[in-house]
Amino acid sequence: MAVATGMESWALGSRVAQVRRRRSLTQAELAEAAGVSVDLVCKLEAGSKDGVRLSSLHALARALAVPTATFLEAREGPVMDAGDLAVLPLRRMLVPGPAASRAEGPSLLLASLRGRVLAVTRAYHQARYLEAVQALPELVSDLTAAAGMYANEEQATARQYLAQALMMTASVLMQLRHEDLACEAVRQATQAAEAAGDPVLAASAVDRYRWAFIRQGRFGDAEDICVRAAEAIEPSIASASPTHLAVWGRLLKGASAAAARNNRPARAKELLSIARASAVRVADERLDFARYWAAFSPVSVDAMAVENAMTAGDAPQALRLAQGVARDENLPLATWTRHVLAVAEARTATRDYPGAIRAVQDIRQLTPEWLKHQKLAHHILTDLLDATSVRRAKQSGLAELARFVGVEP
Repeated sequence: MAVATGMESWALGSRVAQVRRRRSLTQAELAEAAGVSVDLVCKLEAGSKDGVRLSSLHALARALAVPTATFLEAREGPVMDAGDLAVLPLRRMLVPGPAASRAEGPSLLLASLRGRVLAVTRAYHQARYLEAVQALPELVSDLTAAAGMYANEEQATARQYLAQALMMTASVLMQLRHEDLACEAVRQATQAAEAAGDPVLAASAVDRYRWAFIRQGRFGDAEDICVRAAEAIEPSIASASPTHLAVWGRLLKGASAAAARNNRPARAKELLSIARASAVRVADERLDFARYWAAFSPVSVDAMAVENAMTAGDAPQALRLAQGVARDENLPLATWTRHVLAVAEARTATRDYPGAIRAVQDIRQLTPEWLKHQKLAHHILTDLLDATSVRRAKQSGLAELARFVGVEP
């Protein structure tokens, strides 16, 4: 049974060739693996074969480890779908409501709770997301109970820890691409921070809304919510604490990212300029996991300028700006690796394919699990595979890198 003729045959052959290149196989290697002739593969990919038997397509699909339907339609599958089962503990935690109160014990001591918040923050920072998913439900339950058990200053402290744990919950859910659940975690984090009488912490939680809104294409909403939150805590540059300035600056930086995506480059530049003023004041602050929610520095502002340039489609400008960005100890690892990924995207756009491959390999060395979860990384590697010969993909390490990340044809 022939499955395609004429223009359909050309489209089919083009798709077969695309999948073959992304699997880093030559035509001869594919033919041998599928048990078909090299001539069939060559003519099929060239669109010069009037028809191809379904059995031959099945053989090619088996050799390339894809469903046969992959050849019949160009598809863009999700990069990472964690599924309901993976986040079920967090769903149960967020949707049913607060846990029942419990008796006082060692797990509810504030010092112990603080240590557990720091531990889950480190797990998130190091891209150990499943570990965080497992730890967060019990931690949030204990913090909720502690907030109900303590009074006065100790109660406020427990509520602050609860807000921080819920912000980590939102961040993990964003990485696992569950934006709606993440927004619910942000809502609860904001409530906890407000109940603790900590408007700066509450404003920091709002930045997670911005992240979710950008993912959902709600660029105007993302900019507005960050600007309103920044206005609500607008500090005195001369007397505000570094933490206050950092949260304010992060909100403006996030608003700049949203404006850039909304094709408002002048507004994006203005917001980033204001954020830079606060970044100078916190330049000497060291990264502290206890204040990870407020991590901010001049380097993070410079990195955002690079990202905004790429959003505007100006890859040469992004690379020029990147020359002035150097990693320092104040920068969270995920912020740095996102910057390097933006550089890889810019190098791909300017056809510096070896430079792009090296950039992605550098990220793999720093945080391999984070890399697997990044949709942009999958897009970059797919573009590189499409633009690079099979031989060069193998020699450069691109083919192995794509397999490691899990790039789908």
